[in-house]
Amino acid sequence: MKIIRKGDIALIAVILIAAACFMLWSNSKSEAPQAVITVDGEVVETVDLQSVGEKIIIEPVLGVTVAAENGEIWFEKADCEDKLCIASGRLSKHGDTAVCLPAKTAITVTGSDVDAVVY
Repeated sequence: MKIIRKGDIALIAVILIAAACFMLWSNSKSEAPQAVITVDGEVVETVDLQSVGEKIIIEPVLGVTVAAENGEIWFEKADCEDKLCIASGRLSKHGDTAVCLPAKTAITVTGSDVDAVVY
């Protein structure tokens, strides 16, 4: 009595091919990172971080300056007292967020930079 039959090997091969196709398909759907700048909950500007090379300056609200360069975005200047938004640093990965509460301004990086999901 054999433990593994020809049908079992064929079934395993089909499952492995299906898994490889799924991995290739899911990786091809990755989105380019974009930074969404909102003021008081309303989208003011969307910046495609992949296409930003030279430094650009955005002033979403009076007293706040946002800069983007080489795929990164950050608060460069803010008139608030604590400057926590500036201390949050440069944002480049999906899910990165920086907020200037006194100015009601937020930067959120969207898109997908996930290679694989592990459960």
